Amino acid sequence: MSLKRHTSPVEANFRPHGYALLESHHEEDFRMDWRRDPFPKILLFIGGEGVMETSSHGFAIRAPMVCVVPKGRKHRIIDTPAKPLSLYGICIQSPQFPSGSLLRSVCREFRVVNESRRIQRIESWLRELLAEERLQQKDFEDAQVCLITSIILELSRTPRNDAVQISDSTHRVKSYADALAKEFWKNEDIDSVAQTLGLSRRRFTQLFREIVGESWQKRVTRLRMTYAADLLQRTSLSIRSIAFECGYRDLSHFYRVFKQMHGMSPGQYRAG
Repeated sequence: MSLKRHTSPVEANFRPHGYALLESHHEEDFRMDWRRDPFPKILLFIGGEGVMETSSHGFAIRAPMVCVVPKGRKHRIIDTPAKPLSLYGICIQSPQFPSGSLLRSVCREFRVVNESRRIQRIESWLRELLAEERLQQKDFEDAQVCLITSIILELSRTPRNDAVQISDSTHRVKSYADALAKEFWKNEDIDSVAQTLGLSRRRFTQLFREIVGESWQKRVTRLRMTYAADLLQRTSLSIRSIAFECGYRDLSHFYRVFKQMHGMSPGQYRAG
């Protein structure tokens, strides 16, 4: 089956929950007039190149990229010749959609996100959105609202400087290393991290050590064990719960690593 392509923008059809999902694959002769939508929208570009023009400035679109377009702001998209864009869109009507204050905070200005790890997370939630749309199981619209809220929350935590194109490999690894301080609990291996950043394992490990001063595995373990020690001291959580929060499925492995790092078992650390 051939892909349905469009020569003009796809219009939004809103659900009772206050959102609309769009899919648009542009023909080479795609044209978009200047427009002001009465709702904010989140656009995920998955292919092609182009330019987003606003009344005051413009910026390049190079997939993969996420762009937030505020309500009522003048804009248009111009595709690069021979490189038509493909995108998915989430349009939101504020009065009907939950988390209104969070939505207003994220969508009050044009915002661009092209940091690979954030894009990867947003793409994952979008795939779930599309699966819910296709299957339409019981309460699927409620599930979609939760997924859209996760995307909005991710955007709210995106530093403003993510709007700058990060293409240099050193900057990509530095950005990842900074984010790792809050994401050390994720179950990912070094190969998947390197692939996400568009680097070979060897290049990633080299740059990570140069930037951080220790290996990736040592940094992840140090962050996890520091967090585990903090939870042991200031909470009454069970050791199994703490191990889980730190990213360990195997409790015995957590015990071994903790003892290697702190010189005593988790129970002894809490008692002392």
